[in-house]
Formats: sequence, C-alpha cells, structure tokens
Amino acid sequence: MYTQDNQDSIDIVIPSYRLDESILLPIFGLQQPVGFIIKYYLISDNPAVSIPSSILQLATAGKIVLIVNEKNLGFSPTRNLGIDAGRGEWILLLDDDIIPAPGLLLNYAYAIKNYPGSIGFIGLTSFPEPFNDVTKALFYNGSVGHFQSALKSEQLPWAPTANVLLNRKLLGNRRFDPSLKLGGEDIELLAGNSLARGMRYISVPKAEVVHPWWNGGKQQLRRLFRYGAGTAEVMNKKEFRSYAFIDFTNTSETLLLLLVLIVAGSIFGVNVRFLIWMLPVAVIAELITCIVRGVKISGEFAAGLLWQMLLHKNMYEAGMLWNTLSNGRLHNFARRIDLGFAKKNPSPFRLNKWKIIKLTITIIMIITCILLT
Repeated sequence: MYTQDNQDSIDIVIPSYRLDESILLPIFGLQQPVGFIIKYYLISDNPAVSIPSSILQLATAGKIVLIVNEKNLGFSPTRNLGIDAGRGEWILLLDDDIIPAPGLLLNYAYAIKNYPGSIGFIGLTSFPEPFNDVTKALFYNGSVGHFQSALKSEQLPWAPTANVLLNRKLLGNRRFDPSLKLGGEDIELLAGNSLARGMRYISVPKAEVVHPWWNGGKQQLRRLFRYGAGTAEVMNKKEFRSYAFIDFTNTSETLLLLLVLIVAGSIFGVNVRFLIWMLPVAVIAELITCIVRGVKISGEFAAGLLWQMLLHKNMYEAGMLWNTLSNGRLHNFARRIDLGFAKKNPSPFRLNKWKIIKLTITIIMIITCILLT
C-alpha cells in the first residue's frame, strides 16, 4: 500500500482491448529500479474479453491490478480509470502494443531522482524501419514525428501517451477529456497541464519503447483524418485558442472555397470561368509541391511513395476541415494551431519553403490562365 509521502512509487497504466499476453508479459517483467514501488494497472475496455490464464494468475496473485470495463468506454475514460485506481506519486502511461527496452523503468527512475519536481517525463517511442510505401510516407510526412520528439528537444509541452511518465501531484485533477473521441486527447491533457503549470516535460530518450506500424503497415487514411479532426477540436478549446493563427488555405480549403464562389457566382449571374480554371490549378499546384517535397525528403522518385505521401497529408488536412464544418465553426476556417506552444498569438500566414514553392507554382499557373483566356 502506498503512503502519501512515498515519492518513489510508479503506477503503470495500460489500457488494452485485446489483452495480448505476448506483448503484456514482457512489460510486466521489466526490471524494477531499487527503492521504487512499481504497480501495474491493466484496464480492458472489452467486456467480452477472454483473459489469458497467465494474466489472470498475475492478477490473482496481486502482481497486477486487472480491471475489465462493464461496457466499452473508449480510450480516455479507460485511461482515467487506470489513473484513478492508483495512488503512486508517478504515473507511467504505456500503450498495450509497445515493446519496451529492458531499462525503461531504470531510466525513468534515474530521471525522477535527478528532477523530482518535474511535471513529468517524455520517453522515446520509436518505430521499426519503414518497409513499404505507406510506412515510408508516414515517416517522411512527419506523421510519427511527435512520438520521437524526445530526440529533438530536451523539454517538451506534450507527446503521444504511448510512453509518458506524469507527476501525479502536479497533474492534480486533470484527466483525459472523454469528449475528444477522434484524437487530440494527449495534446489536451499534457499541453494543458504544461501551460497551466508553466513547466515542460523533460525528455528521457533512453526510456525507449518500440511501437509497431499500425495494421502491419497498411494505409492509415482514417487515422490521419481522425488526427486532423482531433487537432482542430483541441484548437477550439479555450486554453489553446491563443496559440491558433490564420494561415494560407490548404488544398481542401481552397477547393471548397472555390466551389462555394462558383455556385454563388452562378446564382447571381457572375462570370465564374476564371474560378473554374482555378480548380485544376489548385490540384496541380498541390501535386507538384508534394512531388518536389517527397523527392527532396526521401531522396528518391517513387510514384507509390509520393502518392501515399500526398494521400496521407491531404487526409489529415481534410479531417481538420471536416471538424470545422461539421461543428459550424466557420471562424476556424484556414486556422491552425502551433503544437509547439512556443508563444501566444503567433504571427499569421507563416511561410516555409514548401508554401513558397506552392505559391510560386500557383501564381505562374494563374498568369498562364489569364494569358490563355
């Protein structure tokens, strides 16, 4: 049993639908740091789950706490149940499909001893070497970049909760938001806590786990759509609105805007020929920019890879647009959020080389259209 003043205690919270013993047992068998009390909380969000005998034996022996939800609650409530079930001073959030490095807990313990007042620590979540066009696209597009952010900065405002250690006292009553069903719950919880405390999480890249490619490396269009929608949902939260900014329209937004103007122009008898020309211009500018970007980043011209990069990038952007429209938040049209939370009220219309390339291509094509009409 934990005591209130026991600072060397870690609750490891693992939500799981499948209870795959081949993955979970190595996690339960991690080497434990001397002087730390480690307690595992395994929460199954599957009322009909078949509990493997090995896991049932660990639960019966009191080596883990097994909780089976009476009904499917979803990711956030399930994580919250695990957090609230324990009393350890530290909470380690792990996904149920990761492969931890043997020294995972030892490295976190070392970080705790050196920074006991931290709001938490962000470990490294690596992915296997990309092996097909989809996994390469996810890698080159940066879709898995936040998982590996511990390598890029010593302090971070958030990271995906596949491998994150939190200070229970400094987390307070903050929990995952059940209303965020499409994604963004990790941003909302961790970045919200970071901003409220005026502190950032310390990176511990040696505390490493390996995350498998989703669905064995198959297309992740639905996942990227959800991520985009979730990011847009987080942007609408009151505590994050000051980190949003107006940007150039992406291709999904540009096409929608053009279609609306074409319909409106047709209704009011306005010549919309130029606007109709602009539809293929927007698509071609996006296509050329993605090809240039893909070749530059990957170092190869591979049609399948470039196509997957184009699809996954635009699906993420389409998810953001869908969230904006489906919730009637037209004020968020062409609005983005700085997920680095560097400063409030970031400047609008921020440029990078890819935006410059796309704008240049668009202007050249517009001039060409004007000369041809």
